[in-house]
Amino acid sequence: MSETNSVPRRGRWHLALTLAALAAVLLTACAGTGPAARKDPDGGPRPADTARSADPGKPVSDQHIPRLSLGIAGQITLVNPAENMGAGGLYANQLGLEPLLRIDAQGKLQPWLATEWKRVGDKVYEYTLRQGVKFWDGTELTSQDVKYSWDRLRATGSRRSAYFAPVDTVEAADTYTVRVRLKQPDASWQYTPAMWYSVVFQKKFAEQTGTKFGQPGTLLVATGPWKFDSLNPATGMELSAHAGYWGGKPRVDRISVKSFADDNSMALALRAGEIDLAPTVGGPTGFDAAAGGGTVTTVGTCATSLLSLPLQQAPWNDVHVRRAVAHAIKREDIVAATQGRAGGPESTLMSPLLLRTLGSEKEVKAALEEVETYPYDLKAAKAELARSSVPGGFRFTFKTIAASAPIAQVIAAQLKQIGIDLEIKVLTETAWYAELGGQNKPLTYFETGPCVPDPSWAALFLSTDKTGAPVGLNFAGYTKPEMKKLLADGLLEQDPQERLAIYAKVLEHLGEDVPYVPLYAEGNTYASIDYDLVEFGSFWSNMPWVLNVIPK
Repeated sequence: MSETNSVPRRGRWHLALTLAALAAVLLTACAGTGPAARKDPDGGPRPADTARSADPGKPVSDQHIPRLSLGIAGQITLVNPAENMGAGGLYANQLGLEPLLRIDAQGKLQPWLATEWKRVGDKVYEYTLRQGVKFWDGTELTSQDVKYSWDRLRATGSRRSAYFAPVDTVEAADTYTVRVRLKQPDASWQYTPAMWYSVVFQKKFAEQTGTKFGQPGTLLVATGPWKFDSLNPATGMELSAHAGYWGGKPRVDRISVKSFADDNSMALALRAGEIDLAPTVGGPTGFDAAAGGGTVTTVGTCATSLLSLPLQQAPWNDVHVRRAVAHAIKREDIVAATQGRAGGPESTLMSPLLLRTLGSEKEVKAALEEVETYPYDLKAAKAELARSSVPGGFRFTFKTIAASAPIAQVIAAQLKQIGIDLEIKVLTETAWYAELGGQNKPLTYFETGPCVPDPSWAALFLSTDKTGAPVGLNFAGYTKPEMKKLLADGLLEQDPQERLAIYAKVLEHLGEDVPYVPLYAEGNTYASIDYDLVEFGSFWSNMPWVLNVIPK
């Protein structure tokens, strides 16, 4: 595969995250669409829905921008990609740190720092680096820098080590060739070199700075279009154009990243002209109102929010109860309750966007014909409950955090119509995470957050250990033996059509057993008065995304 070759429809990812990682995911989960989402005034495709057409490393727009001011909620405390830098740090880091590949709007791999890539056998991948790529200090990028970066990112103690779990070794085969050997065949691996957690930095500077690497006073050296000039965790970050950038000197001379305590203060700053663009917004409707209206743009993603049913507690161990709940959920009302955080109703745990990496729209539709999706139907819901162990209904506690309480209230009102009385208990975030990690999982709702373009991503919420017990993010406690083998087969199989059939079978089991009720497709939202972002989809932040900024 190269800059002129097409890329097979395969994806990556099957790694089990920790509850700490989930905390970061849920606190920074992708925002979504709503009544306040901006429409293109001409009625045509919005820039956010338009695919990036520029060559690798090139900006979409030729407009010169002396300074671009960005707003983020929260602080940037460091820029070391192996550490837990938070969402704000991630968005800033990607302006200077680059991956080997890029993921386009269709979930296909495209060249970036690497011009060619190929699978050599079932367990070996090779990447050919672009020659002439210069670090900010003028030295050239080589395979030794990639090997060092990836070895450091996958080392014990790194916050990114889980993403590299399939890797056995990373080798610098020659000056411009990187070879990765996996422990076993893993069809999901190939997307890792295109993700934010596999960025490359300079080996020499990292070794020289030791434990100070990535800290505010030290920063780092990388290859991206904007170099890191300064970082103050209390106020923000300053970046300037890398004149020797391999894609040509960027058209944006300077970037100021300003930190805000919350969405509201950031919205007011946008309204006052203090910032030009907020790349991610947590509450689009409220933000847009505070910013003056017509400022937010939302795109649906491959992430799916879930109502998690605790299968190991009565009466949730009764499948008829779970099916009754699934039929009683009116997704459109829940979408409205998100106040802009939803991209639209979703009825399967694996988004069709993920399955499209394995087949055409027609092929995906055919594969899902046997999957039960439980449309809203109160009559069917009552009939299922009548067949259950609690035909007269029951009471239960719904545990949630304050930010999710409005959605919990809508769910409770919907289930009350079939005789299920939910008491909503609002917990602190710390207490809620403790419940999720405890023995008795709660009835709850959560957003799954940033996804990757492969159906194996869904394994996070279905994982079991060697004994068959639920682990990781399997909050429903779903332990069907057939599922473990299907998920393993989905990674070992290399053929896209075979993988599509495997994941369709996974969805058939989920439709039959209903451990989770999918609610809506999560969305990404940015806000600006003067600018737009091209190709603002599920994977917008994995590359130097300011290259995709255009004037409105």
